Amino acid sequence: MKPARGPAWWITGRIGTLAPWAQAVVWAALKIDKARDLEMVDEDIANLVQKVGGGTPSKTAIAKWRRLMDTDKDWYPGKDDGEKSKPGPRRLLNVQKQTAIAHSAMACKRAGLEPSVALVRERCPDATWNPKTKAPFTDKYILDVFKKRCHDDDSDVLWTQQYPLQKTALPDFLMEWRETWGRRELLVEGHNAGWFFRHCVWVDPCYNILSTNRRQVFALDKAKSAKTKRWMSKDKRTYSRNLRGSQHGGKQQQFGDRKVWWFVMVTRGRIHIEVMGGAWRQIGKGMAEFVDRLPAALVKMVGAEEALPRIVFSDRGPGFYQGSTGHIVREYADALEAQGFRPYAGADASTQPPDIPDVLPHETAVAWIRNFLRKRKFSRSGSLDTQEEKLRELLLACERHVNSNHDVDGLCRSFPERLKKLVAKKGDRLSH
Repeated sequence: MKPARGPAWWITGRIGTLAPWAQAVVWAALKIDKARDLEMVDEDIANLVQKVGGGTPSKTAIAKWRRLMDTDKDWYPGKDDGEKSKPGPRRLLNVQKQTAIAHSAMACKRAGLEPSVALVRERCPDATWNPKTKAPFTDKYILDVFKKRCHDDDSDVLWTQQYPLQKTALPDFLMEWRETWGRRELLVEGHNAGWFFRHCVWVDPCYNILSTNRRQVFALDKAKSAKTKRWMSKDKRTYSRNLRGSQHGGKQQQFGDRKVWWFVMVTRGRIHIEVMGGAWRQIGKGMAEFVDRLPAALVKMVGAEEALPRIVFSDRGPGFYQGSTGHIVREYADALEAQGFRPYAGADASTQPPDIPDVLPHETAVAWIRNFLRKRKFSRSGSLDTQEEKLRELLLACERHVNSNHDVDGLCRSFPERLKKLVAKKGDRLSH
């Protein structure tokens, strides 16, 4: 039987012993056995629980627990592990001190501070003080408490040190804004997955930078693996080929470079990449140019005999809406009306949060595309015109790959479910 969810003190303990939760299971089994006259033997009860660290206890151990629970009328789970105390001095960093350290570390994280040995020593000096050496316990013992007793809220998985995800953190006010928006979309609008599949086309502008400058070409190539682990010899970690590139590589255009813009479009279980070229700009006039191309692109996606989706869903990016007020850009609005489309957020998108990439389905499609491009060799030799032609061919191959190998149909129906998850997480980041 797997342990229940709960705080660390309830489901963990010394390796080879029974956690308080497992002790409670043993106690309940003995009570039910006695009340129902099931004639369960110690081996049967042992098979119901697992020791900390894995494995079931022996029938001898269960017999000891049986005697302890029968004789101690004040027994409760966690009071005693049923074993005789071992000889030797008592632990200086006892359970009470460990608990205080763990609570202090977890409180730091809830307050938005990164838990550390120094911070815990400052907040609970008594718990971290070694009365024998007349000095604080060493970092090793305090960090060991972090690993064995600390966990995040609503989780029973203990802390480990690991790389954070590349998603950015959200301030409290923005989480509240995202949750409020999610509730409104679910309760007020109330559209189901089928409605979004039939009527919405999700759009997002993206770009790739092309260059003939040797230094910029190097930065663009290194940016593909800027934050990922890679194979290397430990004694060659400082070797230039093993170092990461600039975090701005591939994002900042240098003099003489060309920024080639393209739109990802998602609707009716298909994606399409519409390349706008290097002369296009992310302004109202540029968005109007894209909207003029939209009907022809949608015909390619859904077929000439099908009714086109008429609702355009985008974020609040430049060219779509004014960043400060959330009002729609006039050129974009006029182009939508002229072509028979309307924006999902309407003329005023001020209620839509500016930071919801984890909720919007088209951002998942962009991630699929970026992943495809990152794993394909792209030759940056030749002129900018030659490179742009190669990029167009690569994007066309990417479009075919995503439509054939990814669940684009499910993606087009995923928005209501994502809103439910957003509300359930109180506006926090989703895993998408």
